Amino acid sequence: MPAAIRVTSFKILSLVLSIATTSAYATDVVVQPSPGSGLVVKDSGGNVERIRIQEDGKITIPGFGVMPQQTTAMCIDTVLGFIGPCPIVPGFSLPYSATASNANTLFDVTQSGNGGALRGAISNSSSTATALTASTSGLGGGIDVSLSNPSTGARGINVLNNGVGPGFFAESKGGNSIWGVVNSISAAAIIGDGSSGEVIVARHNGSVCEKNIGKCAGIGAIVGRHDGPLGIAVRGFVTDPGGGFGVLGQAGISGGTGVAGRFENVNAANSSNTLEVVTNGTGTAAFFQGKGDIAIFQGTSGKARVGNDGKGYFDGGTQTGGADVAELIDFRGRMPQPGDVVEIDPDNALHYRLSSKADSTMVAGVITTKPGVLMNAGIDDATGLPALALVGRVPVKVTMEGGVIRPGDLLVSASVEGRAKRASGQILPGSVIGKALQAHLEGDQGVVEMLVMTR
Repeated sequence: MPAAIRVTSFKILSLVLSIATTSAYATDVVVQPSPGSGLVVKDSGGNVERIRIQEDGKITIPGFGVMPQQTTAMCIDTVLGFIGPCPIVPGFSLPYSATASNANTLFDVTQSGNGGALRGAISNSSSTATALTASTSGLGGGIDVSLSNPSTGARGINVLNNGVGPGFFAESKGGNSIWGVVNSISAAAIIGDGSSGEVIVARHNGSVCEKNIGKCAGIGAIVGRHDGPLGIAVRGFVTDPGGGFGVLGQAGISGGTGVAGRFENVNAANSSNTLEVVTNGTGTAAFFQGKGDIAIFQGTSGKARVGNDGKGYFDGGTQTGGADVAELIDFRGRMPQPGDVVEIDPDNALHYRLSSKADSTMVAGVITTKPGVLMNAGIDDATGLPALALVGRVPVKVTMEGGVIRPGDLLVSASVEGRAKRASGQILPGSVIGKALQAHLEGDQGVVEMLVMTR
């Protein structure tokens, strides 16, 4: 190795540097090594090499990485050709790109004033670049937003999009695309507001389900789940006094053939009602309309069906809470009350009146209290008219005018208005209204159960 010029003291180096940093360069000290050698500065013992300047201009500082560091950055001025402290330049020189391996946060900005902490903007209207990108190949999150002031009403992220694209788009390969958590009873995990268009839309194209039909059973585009007691999984309500629908389920859109709504109880031990309809208003609790059957009720041993013509079909027969079949009637005079005996009004067709004489052959029957079946009670007929019992059992007001009444006695009209008595003597055809099922042994007037049997 060619011999290098040896300087054994830092005094010579200090002299060189002090002369080199003067502005006049009038007293330069020139060190000219022999070809292939360089200028070497060692420690005071002459054992450790501190700096080497090669003939080609390269500068080597052995052990630089472990030497004590200062906060002043060092720069190389390629114009003037010297090494020294970097000049103070505000901001970054753009474009700026750097890669570092460090356990600390690489970019950390704290704003103690009233301005923002970080802002990125693209002013070129034709640019397709992304204003801000955050990516990670590790196990941590992409972006953390923390609002530590409990009194703030600001949003964590504001998105304003004047275009037709989505304001926020999230895609996940395995986890949840959007996950909202709420810890206040007066707040919502996800809320959407809108004055036109759908506020929240969930779409499920079923492309994966076509290949895994068994795994997709029960998967919905929107799922509401409540794990607490007496909670509501899905709730819909209307606040506009003009009306609307709390929940609307539609089928058949775009040629679909699905079911608009379905309610299931999958727990065999659950004794709660599967569907409940309650109204506090004056409207109908449930309204059914269809071109096919209006309603079908399927049980474990039979079914009931209401056709679109309003007829009811019952596989297992019918059973009601009342004991008679009746129909609403029009009347003249005082309104008949339950238990009153009525007769046909000869002066007004299709009308009735209270019976007014004994053994009347115009007698029609008794006004019922609670009919099991009301034959002609349409919506337009429900006006408080009395109901005449046609078949079955009904209470009737009686007197002792024909003597005591025992079970099995035939009953006819009495002379007292609206009352019945035991038939005695010759029975006129068309005067019998029924047969007593109970006795009336004392008291001028009373009420007994009667089997309707006009003849």
